[in-house]
Amino acid sequence: MNRLELPENWDWPSIRTELAIRMREVRFDLYGEHGGPLLASALHLPFHRWSDYERGGPIPGDVLLRFLAVTRVEPHWLLTGQGPKYCVSV
Repeated sequence: MNRLELPENWDWPSIRTELAIRMREVRFDLYGEHGGPLLASALHLPFHRWSDYERGGPIPGDVLLRFLAVTRVEPHWLLTGQGPKYCVSV
């Protein structure tokens, strides 16, 4: 099992920005350029809230877990941008 190397000094603004970029990329992949309202609905969120997250706003843990479940995104890829983007069927 590979261990994730964590930085000693966390750069939270950069982490949020990179996470938002990857979440937006997944939304484009699965719902298209104008699919924000569809994804927000699937996550049981108002669209304006989802839009805040795509702009780098803080994401509550329960929303992040729903995003992982709905999109089948690999958590490691979402965090780091490395490895496979989506979970493969077993």
